Amino acid sequence: MAVSARTIALTGADQLVCTGGAIYRGIVVRETAAAVAVVRVYDGTTTAGTLIDEVSLAASGSASLWYGDGGIWCSVGIFVDVVGPAAVEGSVRVG
Repeated sequence: MAVSARTIALTGADQLVCTGGAIYRGIVVRETAAAVAVVRVYDGTTTAGTLIDEVSLAASGSASLWYGDGGIWCSVGIFVDVVGPAAVEGSVRVG
């Protein structure tokens, strides 16, 4: 069976995941600072890019999103923005 995605670990804060064309296939994320968090994913290299996904997390909450083999084409790159006083761990799934 062919692998349809690789995972790139999140650093816990804002992060440039990759540059150039990529397929965003999803995210798995857990809040680690016992605070409310919002995680936004952009097609871009900063928050000036196009918003393609958003995950709201309760304190110590988690979420897992999978967009399958089709995914979402990102032409510029993938940037993750962690909003709030929270910190997160997890990974972004890139094809």
